[in-house]
Amino acid sequence: MDWQLIVPGEPGWGQVDWASAREVRLRPGQAALVWLGSHSWRGSHVLSPQDIYRALQALSGHSLAARQEESALGFLPLPGGCRLGICGEWGPRGWNRVHSLCVRLPHGAPGAADGIYPLVKGKSVLIFGPPGSGKTTLLRELIRLSSRDGMQVGVADERGEIAGCGEGQPQLDVGPNTDVVTGMEKSAALALLVRAFSPQVAATDEIGSPADARAIGDAARCGVRVLATAHGDSLDDIKQRPGIGPLLRAGVFHHTARLTAVGTPPVIGEGRP
Repeated sequence: MDWQLIVPGEPGWGQVDWASAREVRLRPGQAALVWLGSHSWRGSHVLSPQDIYRALQALSGHSLAARQEESALGFLPLPGGCRLGICGEWGPRGWNRVHSLCVRLPHGAPGAADGIYPLVKGKSVLIFGPPGSGKTTLLRELIRLSSRDGMQVGVADERGEIAGCGEGQPQLDVGPNTDVVTGMEKSAALALLVRAFSPQVAATDEIGSPADARAIGDAARCGVRVLATAHGDSLDDIKQRPGIGPLLRAGVFHHTARLTAVGTPPVIGEGRP
């Protein structure tokens, strides 16, 4: 991603340690902010509303009008597993005004799951935590390790953020024995994978709907181990959700893995509450 083209008015992009960058935030009246995990970098160019709009056009591939319906939920998937968040005023014809942008940048994190993998290998695991705590990163590592161990893994990557597929192949390391469905609603993608690819492990991100619960339950009844993530601060929080509570009560997940912040080790618990 060439930020010098996205926000050409900022002269300091070359100073950013992009290997550590987690998020880029653009707000009118402020300079660009890049979150680097333990600290942040702020540019020198004060962004105008026009800068924000031009950045949005560039990030959307100069096809924002064609992607208005796709952006109605407030985000757009970008190449390489990135996600563009959009804040502004939504109207009948789409975004009337855009107030701020947030681009989340995925990173491989070899070793992030090494401490727990021996405990959860070949098991179904639900990873949960607040936004930005590293759930997808940990999920990707469990997928990669399972795949490298010779298991056949199917990934329902609805938003393209797990594997970051481009040019017909994953741009992020999900292992050599992994098949990925991108862009399809996750419950349909899980059903497709179970029917057509016979995975030993199926993985997906951000579950929570009743349709998700049915698809995961069906996969589990077929003997497939499931790796999934969900938003939630505590097990009590996620037990109340219709797409998660029934799975926990049925014992579909052998373990839970609770995250609190990027870089902190997960806390492993029993899947059945």
